[in-house]
Amino acid sequence: MRSNLTVIVPNYNKSEFLKKCVESIEAQSLKPEAVIIVDDGSTDDSRSVIDALTKTYPDVRAHYKPRNTGVSSTRNIGLSLADTEYITFIDADDTYCNTEKLALEMKLQQEHGGDIIAYSVVNFLTADGRTKNKKKKRGYYLQGNVRDDLIITRKWDSIMRDYIVRTDTLKKAGGYNEAHSLYEDYELLLVLARDHEFYCTGEYGTAYREGAGLSSADRHLQEQAQQEIVESELARDDAKHRRVLLGRRKWRLLRRRIRNLI
Repeated sequence: MRSNLTVIVPNYNKSEFLKKCVESIEAQSLKPEAVIIVDDGSTDDSRSVIDALTKTYPDVRAHYKPRNTGVSSTRNIGLSLADTEYITFIDADDTYCNTEKLALEMKLQQEHGGDIIAYSVVNFLTADGRTKNKKKKRGYYLQGNVRDDLIITRKWDSIMRDYIVRTDTLKKAGGYNEAHSLYEDYELLLVLARDHEFYCTGEYGTAYREGAGLSSADRHLQEQAQQEIVESELARDDAKHRRVLLGRRKWRLLRRRIRNLI
């Protein structure tokens, strides 16, 4: 069975993971109409791997960028190439760890009117592929109107990844901000959450490979980028609501830092 869905796979020098990524897509019980690999000017042997995949799987297509310009522009090119009603993304070094992932999320779309953001639980892996979270964390899946929760949350393992959304909805939201190299996906979630509800399957969907540990300088840059995005979003709110959310956000940050000291 196939659905009106395109899966976009942004790739940059991830040739060693690409085959498993695409195989996990092809193993889905609900097949996408198209799988589009958008290569961001890779310098490894990605092209030969991608060419082999397009020959093996008729639904796999490739688009090669002439030079590396970053993941946001790569995702936006994929968005422009999609001609199905729904779209989802998965990074080339990640895999679907549940063969029902797409089917469950499309079922949520149908149950909630067809214009929501449908997502699954992320199974986090270390850089060498070991599972970090052994169990699904029940009880903390953001559901419904999640915009304020996204602003104040400090639980980044609850943030949505690889969700299914209407292609037109994502285009109207402006796609990914190519001016940002950090937290551009978080920024887009905040935009989507202004007018759309989010629902979670409650099941694992994607096995997400985390990179190497961050230096304190890199962590500071990430926190700064995230704070700038939050402040920009909060500028849309009235002063009272803005103060409430900032207070809750600061308290959660303080509580996390205290826990790290214990």
